[in-house]
Amino acid sequence: MKKKNILQKIAFGYDRLEEYLLIGSLVFSVLLIFFQVVMRTVFHNSLSWSEELSRYIFIWQIGLGASIALKEDEHINVTLIYNFVKKERAQAVIHAIADVCWFLFSFFLIFNGKSLLTSIFSRNVTSSGLGVPMVAVYAALPTASVLICIRLLPRLWMDVKEVLGIEEKSEEEKNGGEER
Repeated sequence: MKKKNILQKIAFGYDRLEEYLLIGSLVFSVLLIFFQVVMRTVFHNSLSWSEELSRYIFIWQIGLGASIALKEDEHINVTLIYNFVKKERAQAVIHAIADVCWFLFSFFLIFNGKSLLTSIFSRNVTSSGLGVPMVAVYAALPTASVLICIRLLPRLWMDVKEVLGIEEKSEEEKNGGEER
């Protein structure tokens, strides 16, 4: 049985937190929209803030969902190039290039998102219905980009090892064939 180190425990805890936040926000959004429908149809009185709040929650859900999809390797991939290239090492290089591009684009979004947040914060912009500072809404972009960059780092390391043909020894090989 393999013991988990502290980084693995932190990653596991963060994964659970991210999933619980996403599930909780989804349940809250569904209930909020259902409540709005009931208010409109039964009471003929609409809530002015529910649509805006559900939209902002949805924006944050996209960022968390993108991070979870990366963890589960569930993002859409264009595999056309892989079909033309048959060698595994060439496919590994293409995969590594795609991940590097994704990392650089996310890194770009972090810094441009920061300048966007600075601009919005300096103008003290608030939403029309809720009066929420819009910096809280727009913070979803750089936050999601940071999460994606963090999730891409181990993947990039795996890409480098795959391109270079470095294989990691199993626990059994490290212990000289004996299992602890």
